[in-house]
Amino acid sequence: MRRTFIVVSVSVLLFAGAQALRAQPKGQRTTITGEVVDLWCYLEGGDRGPAKKDCATACAKAGNPIGVLDAKGNLYVAAGLKDHQPAQSILLNKMSDHVTVSGTLVRTGGVPMIYIESVK
Repeated sequence: MRRTFIVVSVSVLLFAGAQALRAQPKGQRTTITGEVVDLWCYLEGGDRGPAKKDCATACAKAGNPIGVLDAKGNLYVAAGLKDHQPAQSILLNKMSDHVTVSGTLVRTGGVPMIYIESVK
């Protein structure tokens, strides 16, 4: 009886953990067009544009966060939507380029984050 309880308990915990990994952000679906920027360089010194592409790419490869800067100056922290992807896995080869991203927008504590589902 006790062994059955343990097996059932472990099964429930494994199922709950798998569901948590599949959790999706709750926010509005949106599309944003803008430049892919390395947040370290952009926030520290305003660095962006084609002249900073190599530096932005190196910083992103080092693990610095990536964002999308729209034409109005709004900055969105970026992440992948599928399987909790880091932004690097979908935007690294697009640093300093203009892109259109679609996904789920979440704002918490004044920080907007776009969970990207597609990039064009």
